[in-house]
Amino acid sequence: MRRFYQYILLLIFAFGQLAFAKQNTNNDNEYIIDRLHSSVSFGIKHLSVADTIGVFEEFEGMLVFEQGEIRKLQGKVLIKSINTFNTARDLDLQDSKFFSQDIALLESLSFQKNTLRARLTINNITREIVFTAHITGPIRNPNLDRSNTASQNILHNPLLNKSSNQATQFQKKQDVASTNRVAQFDSAINNPLTHPMMRVSNDSDCNCYVSYGDNVLGIELFGTINRFDFHIADDTPKELLGDTVWIKIILEASR
Repeated sequence: MRRFYQYILLLIFAFGQLAFAKQNTNNDNEYIIDRLHSSVSFGIKHLSVADTIGVFEEFEGMLVFEQGEIRKLQGKVLIKSINTFNTARDLDLQDSKFFSQDIALLESLSFQKNTLRARLTINNITREIVFTAHITGPIRNPNLDRSNTASQNILHNPLLNKSSNQATQFQKKQDVASTNRVAQFDSAINNPLTHPMMRVSNDSDCNCYVSYGDNVLGIELFGTINRFDFHIADDTPKELLGDTVWIKIILEASR
């Protein structure tokens, strides 16, 4: 009997070590998503002829990438951050007939042969969605070869130390940049000759051309949903507002 208990304890210890090793592997292969160089966009047919496009300006996520495959992807977008470059339309889209919840969620299920299957939750309704994936990299960060100064900046990446003050300050800087972009969109909406996305910031320290980490990775995901599956504007016929919505997610990430 004593030997039996020893055997059970040995098995528990072995499984525990295996789980710990797996968790460490996931952490070692987690890439930090750079929101300044990533986007979540969508498009839908208007009057059956042309796509109206939009973006969600506030989003976040986590990515585990290993041996050329997406091991794990989770993300969420803030519905109120929707931007279709028309203030009146954006306010209308925030009505409960379109979105009854403040957050939309995405969680990967599997990845095989450049196809990502995921669960998408909108309006508290969860459906499976299939994305076609195009992956670039990972590659050695080109900034590492620019200069010694650039190398120092990358090797001491604040994003890779989530508990550091540098990480907090960097995140605040990204949040401020996002707030400034929202203000630019709002002010540009009254000038029909200037598209908001074409405006150039005067802030020379925007981090627009910096990507942190030794290795950088790009992922583009493209998929479609039927809006009626998520009860988005059920009373609006598809002849006025198409039933198919395409979704494009562009991620730049590093570690």
